[in-house]
Amino acid sequence: MIRFFYFIIIIQLALSQSPLNPRYHTYQDVLDSLSSWQNSFLNNPIPSPLYPGSGVIFDMEQIGSSTTDALPIYAVKLSFNADQILDKPKVLILGQCHAEEILGVEISMEIIKRFLFPSLYIGDIQILRGVLNNVELWVVPTHNPEGLNVVHGWSENGIWNQDVTFRKNKTDTNDNQFFDYSPVGFGNDIDGVDLNRNYDFNWMFGDPLNALDGGCAGNPSYISNYDYYRGESKVSETEVQAIENFAMQHNFMLSIAYHSSRSGCVAERVIYPWEWDGEKKSPDFEVISSLGQEIAELIPVELADGNYHHAASSSRKGNAHDWFYSQTGCIQYLVEVGTENIQPEDEELIKDTIERNMQGAYHLLKRAAGINIGGGPDKHQITGIVRDQDSGQPLSGVEVEVVEMSSSILRPRLTNSFGRYRRLLYPGTFNLIFSKPGYETFTLESVSPSSSSITEIDISLIKLPEYSVTFNINAPYTIDSNLPLNLYKDDFYSSYQGTGLLQSEKVEIYSIENNSWTISWPEGSYKLILNGLDLYPEIIEVDLNEDRVFNLNLNWYDVLINESFNDAVGWATNDSWIIEESMLKSQSGLTYGNSISRIDLLEPFLDNNFSAQQLVIKIAMNYEFEWGNDFLSIDLFNESTNYNLLRLTDQRWNDSNNRSIPDYIYIDALEPLTNYSLSFTIEPDQTLGYRGIEMYGFQILQKTSDGYCRLGDFNHNGQANVGDIIDIVGLVLNSQNPTFFQYCVADLNDDSYIDIRDIVLLVNYLLEEN
Repeated sequence: MIRFFYFIIIIQLALSQSPLNPRYHTYQDVLDSLSSWQNSFLNNPIPSPLYPGSGVIFDMEQIGSSTTDALPIYAVKLSFNADQILDKPKVLILGQCHAEEILGVEISMEIIKRFLFPSLYIGDIQILRGVLNNVELWVVPTHNPEGLNVVHGWSENGIWNQDVTFRKNKTDTNDNQFFDYSPVGFGNDIDGVDLNRNYDFNWMFGDPLNALDGGCAGNPSYISNYDYYRGESKVSETEVQAIENFAMQHNFMLSIAYHSSRSGCVAERVIYPWEWDGEKKSPDFEVISSLGQEIAELIPVELADGNYHHAASSSRKGNAHDWFYSQTGCIQYLVEVGTENIQPEDEELIKDTIERNMQGAYHLLKRAAGINIGGGPDKHQITGIVRDQDSGQPLSGVEVEVVEMSSSILRPRLTNSFGRYRRLLYPGTFNLIFSKPGYETFTLESVSPSSSSITEIDISLIKLPEYSVTFNINAPYTIDSNLPLNLYKDDFYSSYQGTGLLQSEKVEIYSIENNSWTISWPEGSYKLILNGLDLYPEIIEVDLNEDRVFNLNLNWYDVLINESFNDAVGWATNDSWIIEESMLKSQSGLTYGNSISRIDLLEPFLDNNFSAQQLVIKIAMNYEFEWGNDFLSIDLFNESTNYNLLRLTDQRWNDSNNRSIPDYIYIDALEPLTNYSLSFTIEPDQTLGYRGIEMYGFQILQKTSDGYCRLGDFNHNGQANVGDIIDIVGLVLNSQNPTFFQYCVADLNDDSYIDIRDIVLLVNYLLEEN
């Protein structure tokens, strides 16, 4: 038997020229182990006599596949009664992201093994039981399987290929249908995307394609060119799509992502979100940093005495732990395993590295579970169920805001499908705000969490009464399914100040298909925009506390200003603003600077003969500012007066440049507007610039009197000129059906047709005007 195994080992070495210790799991090894465990545990209600009454403890699902080779990515679920959907805090372990950092695969596989075979780890049995009973643990051994294959090597046409220093996935970045990599030295692999630079949070600050590496202070001689490419666009890689989608589905509380540092610059370190320039820390920093320190202090270093270091991340480069925290509320720790010797050959050292990292993983799991077996962490946790006060039914989607750890940089933390909220806290006193559309907001005041037990407080929300809102609409044409109106409804607009409506995820859009339309909404304050084809967009601000009826007269709009930014004529700047590619940009580089910058219209667009007091600016733009610290102001001004129309600090950047849904800013002055110009101003603090503004254009609109339209303005851009004649000719030649507004402006002889006679009349009209 010994000779047989020896023979097998010799054959394996002959077929594989890999310098890596066969102790390391290849991708196929991972699949084989998962398949074996699935066969043994998937439907096994008695997995171990050490887990009495546990039920099934194992489940597995494919959560995605790799970008180039379409290799499956699997997640393993470990929990008592894992075949059921239960209300437990969830923890995620990501074993391997970067291809060469294979110790993470070993640690994650060991974690699964320990929970499945507790008899091999009797000293840990209380921890294993406590975690499985109280936590739903998910483990993804690798979400870069094709990179893992490159590191372990493969045979192709009788030639052995391998790159043990490969970091990325295999995306064909130069589109040559060939995998371009360099097996010699570090970096210089043309193909591939760094998956830990591809997440949808601060992605734009990552390295562009073919960026050269500048090294690090701790090891300036380590150069790894092309290794940190962020990808063609945010979340371009299917591996990252899989992790983001999985995280969004599961509402994880805590997570560990294992990495290693070949340069040694951040070796043996626990990294967490975040402390950026200007001492700008993550809102939950006191919770995050204290747990990070505890985890680090439980992991001994490889050489000499001491433990892992801990530090907040200072970079903003589309990494996973910042995305997890800001977008899902999950606190993720990046654990840099081992020294710069990230693929040790010594099998005892591999086992020792795994073992030393177990206590850190256990500590995080105990924090989520709220157990203190073996000297576990302090509790300092609050949880409860939010219910409808009348029905007693749990409410999902309730926003739970801890005031002392709140910021607009974070997506709202919501109750799960069980109505459950959970928040990790620290010693102190906290106020929690519970809010959900259609319910009264409730504030839980002065909560002091306990270190010895989880604080449980259930909440009941009072459902608001609903009232009907009826719109009776008089318009220049009949409202129907072919010519509907759009109604934009915004319940929340705290991210900006001003009269108007900016599009966001919270804006609801309704389609109105007749001239009388009724809907019911809960009691509350709403901002509404009613808009239709060629119609002046009407704004309505409603305090809804009774049934309401709105009788509205909609009319055409006239265009006072149509700015498409084809050139810089008419604009003055005192700083870095530029106009290029038919866009107004707040700077030529990636980010705006640290000083106030402003751009003004040189000439007033409202002259002395103008007497209107109400206008609307219809604007298409991307904007991105540091939350709560940097601001955009849009102002209307003359020599003596300044109207602030909008002031915002937020981010809404669509990389696809989708301009189909504009923003609306309303001007409602107390006196006639004369000799006014427009200005855009960025007011930053001294740190952390973002992309600022990309503005594709804007129109300043005036509501017309009944039936009035600017003669000849066929394309509705505020001017009647040869461009309108060309458009009318095109309509006639192509036998197109004109809109009602086009009839108004182009049927000059009022015979209900637009034809060559109208074109002749329009040409004569324009010649007379000019």
